[in-house]
Amino acid sequence: MTDRTTQPAEPKKKNPGKYLSKIDDVPKEIRDYSINKLNPLDAGGNRIKDGQGNEVTASISAAKENGSYYGPVILNNDNYLVQAVGKDRLFAIVHEKQNIAFQGAALPTLDAKKSLNGTNIQIHYTNDKAKAYPWTDKTQNVESKQEPGEKTIKPDEFLKKAAEYADTNIKNPIQRQAFMKHLNNVTEQVVNKQQPEANQRRTESAPEQGKQTETGIER
Repeated sequence: MTDRTTQPAEPKKKNPGKYLSKIDDVPKEIRDYSINKLNPLDAGGNRIKDGQGNEVTASISAAKENGSYYGPVILNNDNYLVQAVGKDRLFAIVHEKQNIAFQGAALPTLDAKKSLNGTNIQIHYTNDKAKAYPWTDKTQNVESKQEPGEKTIKPDEFLKKAAEYADTNIKNPIQRQAFMKHLNNVTEQVVNKQQPEANQRRTESAPEQGKQTETGIER
């Protein structure tokens, strides 16, 4: 039999209301840490830029009345809980702990041990009070899943097979050289694009061990 305290009833859809607090009232240390935590980095540790050359920057706001939020905890202390939300986890929501009731046995235990960081939760507000439940992110790692028996070919293997194909089927040496040069350029572009994206996904999804600092912040 399902424990009703670990899964919410189907939430009634309500339009989110006003912000429950002013984001400027949240301590600057918490705001700065949360934004820096979510700012995406490439494989070299540099800020990722958009198509216009501007750095991609995370945003932060307080929770709203009747709002529902899904995502991992990125910061937790005695007064505040910060959650990363959105498809790309580029938005931080700040919850006041006094307004949240953790449901079930696991979440209160993790909170007491300051070990909530990295835990996926869902928080549903009714007016200004909320209940928090465990949440399973069904989209996590979907991109990395493969069909049974499917094999991923490495760039070096691909280029080797392409060279064998060119030697057999492209008799003109100039055309053969141009063909291989084009494939090398395309392969290099794909690899360079995948590396920062993979690093970003690892950074966002890797659970962080909670630590109790002198200020009581788990991060």
